[in-house]
Amino acid sequence: MSKLVEVEPEYIYVTIPAEYICVYHRILAMLADYGEDMLKDCKASCTDRNSGVIECFNMFNAAVAARKLGKDKLAETLIKYIKSKINQIYQGHDNSTSFVFPVDENGQLKAFVSCGERPRFEINPDDMELYEHKFDNGFDEHFRLGPEDESQDGEEPVEPEVEVGLVVELTPKYETVREQYYPYTEYVAPCADIVVRYDGEQIDLNDTIYQYYFDDVPVIRFDDVRDLTTGMHNFKVVVTYNNETKLANQDLYYAAIS
Repeated sequence: MSKLVEVEPEYIYVTIPAEYICVYHRILAMLADYGEDMLKDCKASCTDRNSGVIECFNMFNAAVAARKLGKDKLAETLIKYIKSKINQIYQGHDNSTSFVFPVDENGQLKAFVSCGERPRFEINPDDMELYEHKFDNGFDEHFRLGPEDESQDGEEPVEPEVEVGLVVELTPKYETVREQYYPYTEYVAPCADIVVRYDGEQIDLNDTIYQYYFDDVPVIRFDDVRDLTTGMHNFKVVVTYNNETKLANQDLYYAAIS
């Protein structure tokens, strides 16, 4: 029986299809740009821009899953939609980082990535070390991803499918709530960002008929819940609008602070 040896790698890398790496790193740059806003409060993530950031990340995971399951056409459509959405959020500005280094299973730098519809990974074949293609004092000219990547050979960008009907998205969280009346005390309560769209247009939740449920018990507001117990909890909202009803629910673990 072979003996296991503990190692401490410098990098741990998620498994991303090679042709998706440029889109993935562009999403990472976008999360870094807007992540602080999305953490501020429940309302921040409900803006069109920030909900679009979350949508891009979720749809990228869906594209990776679709490709893994052999649904290549669906994966291709999702990736094209994500690119269009990022360009929309940045209003055509290229938000790409200056350079990207993939790593091997040992956590070592192995290649330089040139982005386009088909990313190129370049290595030094002599010693397998990082292949440096520097221009002036950096790599900017070697890594580009922007609106031009939407179309090659003069083809028009593929428009995303039009969203039809009622869509409800729910993102749960836990927040510290301060009592409104004396004596002022604080407690941790459930909270959620809720986005409602109809035919692709965002609508105010207050313009709908809705009901919250926490662990399948109806509540007026999530943050009315007190005395949270450690464990997994279910957040649920049922929304009715224009004679359509949709349900969105997510589980989120809560660890009580002793």
